[in-house]
Amino acid sequence: TFVMASRSSQYNRTSSRMGRQVGLLLLAIQVLAIAGLEDVKFAELDPKAENQVVLIYKSGEGATDSALAAMTSAISKLKESGATGLEKLQFKKSDAADANNANEMLKKGIATYPMLFVAIEGQGLDRYMRELTTEKIVEYIGGKLEPSTDEDVFPFNRELITKDYPTLVLFTEPWCTRCKTFRHSFQRVATKTVGSVMCMEVECSATKDSKKFCNEHKIDGFPTVMLTGGELKKPVEFHKDR
Repeated sequence: TFVMASRSSQYNRTSSRMGRQVGLLLLAIQVLAIAGLEDVKFAELDPKAENQVVLIYKSGEGATDSALAAMTSAISKLKESGATGLEKLQFKKSDAADANNANEMLKKGIATYPMLFVAIEGQGLDRYMRELTTEKIVEYIGGKLEPSTDEDVFPFNRELITKDYPTLVLFTEPWCTRCKTFRHSFQRVATKTVGSVMCMEVECSATKDSKKFCNEHKIDGFPTVMLTGGELKKPVEFHKDR
């Protein structure tokens, strides 16, 4: 009787522990489901698809698990903010701990984790290069979702550069996919700085004069952003995270 009671007690404790573990696992699954972070095979991802946010990570590693937690929290905060266009986004994750995923990632040159890619409609695919924290992710995706207009960005005209006000110049080329991604941010800056800064876009190969202008400023990569005019003695090139 004592042995049976002991075994029964041990069984109950084991069942209780298993129950708690299963409960925690289900809770974690529910959190991910609520956040809308879909688990996908890397080979099934379409790099040309718009309105998707993809986290490439490797489970079991501290840094990548932290990124997964930050991404999950960021999705919840973005939904709480009610950002326009958020309803179109699909949030996905692909785990390099899966051998098939890892092999497909290597074919694309992806061997370090985590990586976050964001593709917003009309802006192309962009690799997120900031710190993978909830706040930074929310700020980045929220900014890309903000509406923009090209009405406050002037086409190339040398006469726009005067001593009266500074001019922020975006140097681009039509074949530059990164330029397409960055243009949205530049348009937002132009709208927010109306009246204090002139914003101008230069397509370097468009005309002889625009090509000459780009050569004068030694432009050898795109997109390039430069502040000139106003009280500046010489142009200042922008080198920070775009």
